[in-house]
Amino acid sequence: MIHVFGHLNPDSDTVCTAYVAARWLTIKGQHAQAFRLGELNRETAYIFHHADLTPPPLLNDSLAGKDVWLVDFTEPAQGPATLNESNIVGIIDHHRLGGLITQLPPEVWIKPVGSSATLLWQLMTPAHRREISPNEAILLLGAVLSDTVALRSPTTTEEDHQAVDELCALTKVEREDFIRDLLTAKTDIIGLSADELLNKDSKMFDISGNKVLAAQLELYSLEQVEPLIDELKSAMELRVTTSGAGLVVLMLTDISAECSRLYFAGPALADNAPCTIAGMLSRKKQLLPWLHTRLSQTAP
Repeated sequence: MIHVFGHLNPDSDTVCTAYVAARWLTIKGQHAQAFRLGELNRETAYIFHHADLTPPPLLNDSLAGKDVWLVDFTEPAQGPATLNESNIVGIIDHHRLGGLITQLPPEVWIKPVGSSATLLWQLMTPAHRREISPNEAILLLGAVLSDTVALRSPTTTEEDHQAVDELCALTKVEREDFIRDLLTAKTDIIGLSADELLNKDSKMFDISGNKVLAAQLELYSLEQVEPLIDELKSAMELRVTTSGAGLVVLMLTDISAECSRLYFAGPALADNAPCTIAGMLSRKKQLLPWLHTRLSQTAP
C-alpha cells in the first residue's frame, strides 16, 4: 500500500489533495491510502463537511520500508521523523525542492501553480476525472481556493483559474457562497491559544544556512490578534528553544488590506523589529525570498 500524505501542521491543500491523490492512484490500479500529519484546521474541516466526506486518519505508524507519496512538500523537516526510512515513490508539489533524497527514482510532478490540487487536477486524464465524484472534486476546489486566497494570491496562475472554473462546473457549488464560507472558516481564530495559532500553519525551512520556522496566520483584519500579540511573542521565543530554530517568523496576513505584519524571534536576525509589508500575501513566493535576502545580508 502507498501511504499518501502532506506536511506537518497540515493546511487544506495538503489534506484535501492527499485524499484525492490517493483516490487517483487507486483509480490507476495502485492501492493507496491518504493520511494527515496533524489536526484539521477549521477551514479544512469546513471543506470536508461541505463535501460530506470523512477526513484521512492520522499517520501514527513508522514509515520504515513503506512506499509513500508526498503531497505539497519536499522539505524533509516538514515530514514525519521516519520519512528518510521510507521509499518515496511519488511527489506532487508546487514549492521549491527542499533537499529530499530518495532511495529509488520516484515519479515527480512539481509545477509553479497556486496549489498542489491544481497540479493533481491537471494530471488526471478525462477518464480519471469521470471517476472522481462531485464531492471529491469539492476537496480539490477548496484546496485551490484556500492556497490562492480565492485566486487573489500572487502565486495564482491562469491554470488555477481554469481549474476552479472546471471544478465549479463539476461540483455545481455556488462559487461566491463557497468562497465566503471558506474564507470565514480560514480566518476564524476565536478560542485558539497563542500556541495553537503559532501551530496553525507553520513550516520549517533552511534559508541561507539558518533553520527557520515560518508560521502564517491569514486574517480578515490584523485587529483580530491584537489582544494576543504579547502571548504570541512569548510563544515564539519558546519555540526558538524547543525547535532549535535560529529564527521564528510569524506572518500575520490581512487578506482584506492585502498586507502582512511580520514578527521575529531568535538570534539569526540582528534587526528583528516587527514590520508591515504591503502586498505580501504569500509565504512561498514573497516571504521566503525576502527572508533569504535579509539573512544573506546578516551572514558573517
